[in-house]
Amino acid sequence: MTVSKTSRMQQGSLTLITLALLLAACSTASETIVTEEVVLDEEVVEEEAPATITFSRPTDCTSVLTDQGLALLTPRGIELVAGPGSPSNDPIYVEGQTPEELVGGLSCLFAIPGEEDTGINIILGTAALDTAIRPTVIEDLLAQQLNVGQTTDGALTYWKWGDEVIVPAIHNSLYGDSWYSALIQPGGRESYDLGVALVQEMRTHTTQ
Repeated sequence: MTVSKTSRMQQGSLTLITLALLLAACSTASETIVTEEVVLDEEVVEEEAPATITFSRPTDCTSVLTDQGLALLTPRGIELVAGPGSPSNDPIYVEGQTPEELVGGLSCLFAIPGEEDTGINIILGTAALDTAIRPTVIEDLLAQQLNVGQTTDGALTYWKWGDEVIVPAIHNSLYGDSWYSALIQPGGRESYDLGVALVQEMRTHTTQ
């Protein structure tokens, strides 16, 4: 039986096409990439709650200042001369209570013994505050026409430098739960800076 040349060419073409399809299928299979979804567990970091600082009312004037605070006074010969815990029973103000005493706090007079009337006088005060009395304290401080500011730790400040002749240096810091004050006569910038440092030491010594 004789197969025509045309028939053999058609069969050859079919064979080539079949091989091409098989090769294409193998190539596609080899290039197929299987991916797996990887789920990473995210680490949950819990934020720490800010430390709570609470006011602890000092029992008397011997516990209002840290050792560092006392070190600001003792080299100058300044000592506790009046107030609870002092050697004297005399009141801070002869005419009545101090503003801090009126709201249940305490006031302490530091001076050079024997020079209370002629030398430097430092009255330090502190009192606990609540939402009932805080507005009244602020109103009284504003009535004194003091400068108003705020510290980096959130306390409202009411202050003035005063002068070295008549006007005392005054610094008040009001926190949410407490009030600290320093009044220094004679005043001026140096006295005011000392008052700020003493208030900071009182804050350190009366919080936990």
